[in-house]
Amino acid sequence: MPPRTGVSRSRNGCLTCKIRRVKCDEEKPTCRRCRSTGRKCDGYASPSSSTARQSTDLRIIQYTSQVSEPMKMSMFPSFHQPLAGCDYRALEFFHFQTVSCFGPKAGDFLLRAAYHDATVRVAATALGSLHRVFVRDGDGPAVAQSGLTRYALHQYSSAIHLALNQIPVTEGQSTDSILIMCVLFFCFESLQGHFRNAVQHGIAGLRILKQREERFLNEGIVARLPPSIVRLMFVTIENQMLEVDWQSYLPVSIQSTLLSPSKLPPVNLEDTPTLEQLSDSFQFCYNQYLKFLYLSQTPKSVELVQILQQNQAYYAQMRQHMHAWSDKFDAFLGAHVQIHQSEADRMTINHLKMWRKMMGIFLNMDASTSEGVLDRFASEFGAILCLAEDLVNSSSFTPASRSKPSVRVQPSRQQQSLLPTILPKPESSSSSSSSSSSSSSSSSSSSSSSFFVVSLGLVPLLWIIATSCRHSQIRHRAIDLMSRSRRREGVWDSMLFSTLARKVVTMEEEAAGFAKGAMYEPADLPISARTNAVAGEFCEGRQGKVEFFRDGTKLWEEVIQW
Repeated sequence: MPPRTGVSRSRNGCLTCKIRRVKCDEEKPTCRRCRSTGRKCDGYASPSSSTARQSTDLRIIQYTSQVSEPMKMSMFPSFHQPLAGCDYRALEFFHFQTVSCFGPKAGDFLLRAAYHDATVRVAATALGSLHRVFVRDGDGPAVAQSGLTRYALHQYSSAIHLALNQIPVTEGQSTDSILIMCVLFFCFESLQGHFRNAVQHGIAGLRILKQREERFLNEGIVARLPPSIVRLMFVTIENQMLEVDWQSYLPVSIQSTLLSPSKLPPVNLEDTPTLEQLSDSFQFCYNQYLKFLYLSQTPKSVELVQILQQNQAYYAQMRQHMHAWSDKFDAFLGAHVQIHQSEADRMTINHLKMWRKMMGIFLNMDASTSEGVLDRFASEFGAILCLAEDLVNSSSFTPASRSKPSVRVQPSRQQQSLLPTILPKPESSSSSSSSSSSSSSSSSSSSSSSFFVVSLGLVPLLWIIATSCRHSQIRHRAIDLMSRSRRREGVWDSMLFSTLARKVVTMEEEAAGFAKGAMYEPADLPISARTNAVAGEFCEGRQGKVEFFRDGTKLWEEVIQW
């Protein structure tokens, strides 16, 4: 056999190909092999450093052949096996970006769960991967076909399979991981724009949570109740579903179980609560108000009538609790000078100010079914809008997803409503998180990122203002802010709801005979021209059916896609 021709092997390949131990074409600034496989090319080592570090690098590579960024593995100390590059990047994004969408306390809880529970980790990988695509590329049919999206869907399918294997829950088994996965699945489907599926995941988690609470409270085993932070996350999800009206997805036989007041003791604020405690407490107050509002508009079974009577009995107490909360919020603001606040605290404070003003409108409305009952609140709507514009337009505005949670990992443990329908009833809703670069008042450009949050947001407020405030400048400013903020807040999507709000406003202005661009005040818009109901229902995939009504007469019906 002829001797093998000696050919020297190049040592000048990119760092990524070296780690993968594959031949690099050495194209600069990034190699073709990395680009063709969708990998991040880490560039080339400088000539002066490559020789000195060559032997050390190769020894590390021997033990991390599956990892594209082995030096960062210390971020995941509980992992006993190396991660593939796509898994690593998805979990890294989940760690530094996705968990912050839930707020600091819930974010840290989810992070610990992903570290210590392999099943939750798969769901976190799926969500982190899809969230990364959403932030980078926005939302739409083209994104749905990307390689990263297909990877996220594969992980999501695996997580669903793992979750199903844990059901039914056996005696003594904790449901914490299943509840956490329901939260993550809700977020995954929301990011996909599949809002009907998101609502179904939310309902599944709420049923499990309610059953668990009732069982352990009846048995007196308080220690086995799900953690309070899990309860808070589901209150946030439940609030969104009550806003969009879940009647189309939930049989009446189950409504009484889910809508019954919780048997757990109420969340009482300390004398000097923190901002985080104030925010959590408001979510619970808002939840009870939404339940009362929902039940007061629902065709009543015997059980629902009993629940409604119970709710009416403590409706006055709810008002008192809201006033007490407001007093403590004012005390907090007085004790914390604004110049010493962090950007995250400033955003939270402004969100709470907006929602307090909106709750003030709801609780101070006359007990009248008059369509013009909200006309006298135009100045309050304008004040809320100014706060929202300040958040979105400020050059210092940074979405919650920019902040990092704690890196330290600890051990786990059909009656017409007095109010506007907060969302086109079971209609397509969704919210996207707004880009920090939205400092310009012009329409958001394609380079502007989309952001996702699951917390008190802007889009429901802007929807109410656009459809319920009949002051032309205020409602059009609200629509403009929605359309350019690129926010998705759970199942509230700013682009979708700005489109629906614009339809409502256009129908009203045309019915009133206003010229395009005409300025008007509430008194100028006749009651007979107003669209007083928008009903909708999420359908499978990225579409929904929407109906517009005036005085009980259907004006328009269409199927919309997003």
